[in-house]
Amino acid sequence: MRILTRALTLLAAAALVSVTAIAPASAADPTVVVTQLPAQVRLIPGETVLLSLSTNRTTGYTWSTRVRGDRSAVSVSKGAYQAPANTNGMVGAPGTTVWTITADKTGTAKVNVVTTSPGGERGSDGVLTVIVMKG
Repeated sequence: MRILTRALTLLAAAALVSVTAIAPASAADPTVVVTQLPAQVRLIPGETVLLSLSTNRTTGYTWSTRVRGDRSAVSVSKGAYQAPANTNGMVGAPGTTVWTITADKTGTAKVNVVTTSPGGERGSDGVLTVIVMKG
């Protein structure tokens, strides 16, 4: 039963990680947006990257982040939930959680995204490796 519960937890968590790799920056907005894990970005101190993952609050699962490696290389925001813009009356439509990750000093940090089930079980869902290079 525990194996089945763990498998269902991982399946539900995997459904939360979505989408399409790294969105290209436009000339008007040079911010890079990561929407799929695992991923890797290279920044110089002062630059930022947005980590944007699909979030469905109706499932009871929650996201959190843990920084490993050179933790002083980056700062990670708390993560802001954005409700879906248009649900067309659909109950339980997923929104998005966005974290801002800022390069502080040279080093390599790994931002682990962790999901917590309604029962409190935690699992790692992916890693964003941030390499901060000299400017």
